[in-house]
Amino acid sequence: MLSRPKLDFVFLRNYEVTLLEAAPPVHPVEKLHHYPVELEEGDRAGVYLRVAPRQSGKNPWYGFFALGFDSDRVVSLVCSCPDPDSVCVIAGGYAYVVKANDPARWFRVEQRPVVDLRSDPESGLLLFAGFTTISAVGSEGLRWTTGRLSWEGVSITGIGGGKLHGRGWDAMSDKEVGFEVDLTTGQHTGGARP
Repeated sequence: MLSRPKLDFVFLRNYEVTLLEAAPPVHPVEKLHHYPVELEEGDRAGVYLRVAPRQSGKNPWYGFFALGFDSDRVVSLVCSCPDPDSVCVIAGGYAYVVKANDPARWFRVEQRPVVDLRSDPESGLLLFAGFTTISAVGSEGLRWTTGRLSWEGVSITGIGGGKLHGRGWDAMSDKEVGFEVDLTTGQHTGGARP
């Protein structure tokens, strides 16, 4: 069973979020939106929430966010974004970024599954780590995705001074090797890849 997502509101936000235990009741004004829009046969489990924009004239809405994996090794989280009008929902490792004041405007982060998420207010980025690469979302949306950092398995060890430090597994030497990512460009040094 999917564990309840955690809440992480490091960045300022122009909306309120309420996690729901089940599908919301039918409402004449507060519409239900599905992410992704075209649900596949397996997309029956996921996260329901209610988003209430603080902007005058914008109605609250409900969202269903399809589950990626039912595993405690992937991220399940609802968090604020560098853009105060966007909310990020990660359901079993699948990450969706949605405009709270316009739920038809959204995108799915390419890291599938997300195994680590870091909010970095200093650089104004949300950092999504997958098994081999890291993606960054800034105030305008997806900013960059690194090249491959590892054969399989990325861990973030620190963030500061405009750099992200981490380790990735190198199959040839059968050990973890360090890498560094420039948070402005997404360019990296070090790491390992096939």
